[in-house]
Amino acid sequence: MQLGRRPRSWALKAKNLALGANAASLRLLLTPRRMVDYATQSLFLLSTVDGPRGIPTRSVFDVLPCESVEEVKIASLQGDKDYYFFTQGGPFLADLLSLCLICRITRATTIFEIGTCYGYTALHLALNSPPNARVYTLDIPIGAPLEPKLKTSVVDEGTVASREPRAATGRYLCFEGMEAASKITCLYADSAAFDYSPFHRNVDLFFIDGAHSYDYVRSDTLNAFKCCHPGSVIAWHDYGRAEVYGVTRWLNELCERRKIYRIPGGSLAFSVF
Repeated sequence: MQLGRRPRSWALKAKNLALGANAASLRLLLTPRRMVDYATQSLFLLSTVDGPRGIPTRSVFDVLPCESVEEVKIASLQGDKDYYFFTQGGPFLADLLSLCLICRITRATTIFEIGTCYGYTALHLALNSPPNARVYTLDIPIGAPLEPKLKTSVVDEGTVASREPRAATGRYLCFEGMEAASKITCLYADSAAFDYSPFHRNVDLFFIDGAHSYDYVRSDTLNAFKCCHPGSVIAWHDYGRAEVYGVTRWLNELCERRKIYRIPGGSLAFSVF
């Protein structure tokens, strides 16, 4: 999986820098990493304000019937930089809040997530679902030699590599030791090879945030269709982000035959099945 990752990563950063940099960002020339991050975020911001391209923008409240939502629970994980939704700013916070709102409005009791990573979204799905809910979260096993069944993106390869040092510290998943952990079941497999048959037509909320290549997002979505029933909600993360274009490409194709919405100012997309 690591073969060729560094050249691909450099090429992606160079492309984002060329497209997203501007005169104001020249003061960051002495800190190249910050400049690349700025250019990448600029491209994402452009995608949120660039008119009608891609899928339409609608808030969760505009799409899902809701009389009132009393509260949304957010976990306090102070001092841990890996739980980046709060450290990366507004769009990630909008994504997290909207995902929590979907969970609470739908009152989902069977939730399936592809892409556990450090367990941050699995924790919030557990916190914002009914007491009898079960959250099933799927990811590839840590440390196991595993060649992906489908093509991955350079960002995915970097994420897999970054998990190893954290796993060695002894506290890998952020929900370990929390009461909400009793609602979460961790599953380990390549999402393109996993047997979803026990979940067919049983999932109320399906969240896709695994490998971000076009091939994987397409495969994960088609499997989600088999697991959902009328009224279920499917949500995807990272729509519109330049560094993971496979998500955007697939959803732009899918929206031609299915109603899909993107939340305002964020990268979360969702559809009622």
